[in-house]
Amino acid sequence: MSAEFDKYAKNYRTTLDKPLALTGESSSFFAEYKTKKLAEWLPEFFQGTPLTILDFGCGDGLMTHFVSQQFPQSIVHGVDPSAESIKIAKESYPKITFSVSGETLDFFDDNTFDIIFAAGVFHHIPFELHEHFTKELLRILAPNGIFVNFELNPFNPATRYIFKHSPVDVGATMLYPGYAKKLLEPYGNTAIKFYGFFPNLLKNLRWSEKFLTKIPLGGLYAVILKK
Repeated sequence: MSAEFDKYAKNYRTTLDKPLALTGESSSFFAEYKTKKLAEWLPEFFQGTPLTILDFGCGDGLMTHFVSQQFPQSIVHGVDPSAESIKIAKESYPKITFSVSGETLDFFDDNTFDIIFAAGVFHHIPFELHEHFTKELLRILAPNGIFVNFELNPFNPATRYIFKHSPVDVGATMLYPGYAKKLLEPYGNTAIKFYGFFPNLLKNLRWSEKFLTKIPLGGLYAVILKK
């Protein structure tokens, strides 16, 4: 998994924000949005018990930061292959531990983390390495732990348009929900949740998303695995 994001690190947010203008929201909004989804989908995990959480493919650390704020009782780590992104993350959020990762996560022991999440990461990993990284993440996930793979929904036309016009996604390939779920099924109980149904103009309808998680039309989805 190459450090392809080094060249985008300094201007990563502005680069992301241009194609996202279609939604009326920013990349910062979506980073916090995913954080809130973790709390919504996994309420039993966030009831004051200290947790260890890993942001796999953390980039500049923004979502890692939101997670550490949302769940202050937890210990949060972030890893990414981009050394430039990790440098920015460390400078921006010095209280969080960030590390540069390679094709293994051997600096973490087995069963280290209660929750691991990857936000828009797997579509940048070559498909032939998906199983490898899945096994590595499941190795460091504790028994009864949760892995959440946030991805873009290729069934949504707006998402496809944004993906096509995003410089950071050049050369990437979106994962269809069925494929992403099948990737995790051998390792535990899995479920798909769709979200991101409404742009900013219709944000007053976002309260209804919790009733729409099985409808494969949202701009985004997540596969949730319980080990």
